[in-house]
Amino acid sequence: MDQIQGDAPGKLSAKRAERLERILNAAEQCFAESGFHGASIGSIAKACGMSVGHLYHYVENKEALIEEVIRRELGRHMQRLTELESAEPGDLVDELVAKVAETILHETDLFRTVLNFETLAEAQRNPKVAEVLQEFDGRMRLRFSEILRRSGVPHPEQKTELIFTIFGGLPARALRHPEQERTIITDTIVPVMRRILSDRTTD
Repeated sequence: MDQIQGDAPGKLSAKRAERLERILNAAEQCFAESGFHGASIGSIAKACGMSVGHLYHYVENKEALIEEVIRRELGRHMQRLTELESAEPGDLVDELVAKVAETILHETDLFRTVLNFETLAEAQRNPKVAEVLQEFDGRMRLRFSEILRRSGVPHPEQKTELIFTIFGGLPARALRHPEQERTIITDTIVPVMRRILSDRTTD
């Protein structure tokens, strides 16, 4: 529903946004703990302090909620790319290295890792989710390749795929080897990233 009974028109948008945010936060937590299909609408409603009926004022069904959680997580990745696009070409390597360190030290926590792997598993079962992921990945690759091209990095498409593979593999290592020393991993991967991006065209 687009309106909440008793809300003044001027307050509707802000209140609705706040409640949707609360629902999505609760849904992320429940999905990470129980999986997309293990978590129930009832458990999500309880986690965000709503009745099931009230929650359905904001989401059509659990499938729609799953898709919205996935889109929000993908949006976080897109925001990081937007930050890279604002970097000066000469600063790209340092910006990317900083992103690698940030990913290893902060973005490979098990909560985010489990949620992302649950998304990949859902894409194997659900063609609509697979389509969302593939469309998103295509846009990300095009934008990132253009960043590399603008910075004079040769073979930007191939290097984009290689860099995306590195970033995509980091969460898997966090799940398989949670005791890994992350600063050592950072110190190992940073020179590799610099090597990948070291060759520049003269055009």
